Amino acid sequence: MRSVTKWLCALVLCALPAVALAQNPPPDPAAGRSMEFRPGLGEESQERVPGGRLVAIAYGVTLLALGGYVAFLARRAAKLDESLQRLEDDLARRRGDDGEAAP
Repeated sequence: MRSVTKWLCALVLCALPAVALAQNPPPDPAAGRSMEFRPGLGEESQERVPGGRLVAIAYGVTLLALGGYVAFLARRAAKLDESLQRLEDDLARRRGDDGEAAP
């Protein structure tokens, strides 16, 4: 019986520090203040990013890029039409000279 009592006392003594460490530490006042929500007042509540101007600039740049791309495609299509017309004229001239299509 004595050995059981010794073991029980040793177990309780070993378990007490574990129980003490398992409890939550007392809250730090400085840490609590940094996590609290505080609504902005005065100048702190004013937005300083020029959002409307930035959106307008972004749309402008996008439209200019799109317009440039469309102009580039139109110029290439015009060159392609000119080349196709020149080839058709050459083919018509060859047919007219020989009387038949060239191989």
